[in-house]
Amino acid sequence: MHVLVNHQISNPEAFWSLVKIEPALPEGFKVHSLLAGADPTQAACIWTAPNVDSLRPLLDGMLIGLCTNTYMQINDENSFGLPDQVSQQDLAGSHH
Repeated sequence: MHVLVNHQISNPEAFWSLVKIEPALPEGFKVHSLLAGADPTQAACIWTAPNVDSLRPLLDGMLIGLCTNTYMQINDENSFGLPDQVSQQDLAGSHH
């Protein structure tokens, strides 16, 4: 499943230094995109994870003291441009 995570960053210098390091993630977890806000105290990520309840403690633990995170499970069926959808669309488009 895809999960959108919004980060309200309280320590921008430490947050941006940390997210430049690619973490070792458990199987089934992948961060696809990090979207940096024009305001350095705001960012969002798109993840693949088994579920929100498994991603929350993992990410909150990695970013403890740096930001407050809010999580939204994505409805893949009603969304477009998600990482897996893009690759499938590209493949479909290459046949034309």
